[in-house]
Amino acid sequence: MKQSFADGGIDIVAISVDSPEDNREFRAKKSLTVPLLSDQDMAVISAYGLAMEGNGIAVPATFVIDGQQIIRWRHVGETQMDRPDADEVLKLAGQVGN
Repeated sequence: MKQSFADGGIDIVAISVDSPEDNREFRAKKSLTVPLLSDQDMAVISAYGLAMEGNGIAVPATFVIDGQQIIRWRHVGETQMDRPDADEVLKLAGQVGN
């Protein structure tokens, strides 16, 4: 799936509240090939309004951001498992362009 995004000129970046070491272990365990950035102080997560206050975790969310850094689409999950289908995100991102 990552290649499909790359073929469309689309970059994928994941952000987690976990430490860089935990993220490295998670990426290896799940064989992830996308960057997984650490936001332990939740600065970015809070800026996007995704901090679950008092829990130290983030609401799962997916954003499509264009080349001018404008959010063109977002999905904010209600549970940790509530995430959009990758094909849906690929289609939407392709419509946004760079």
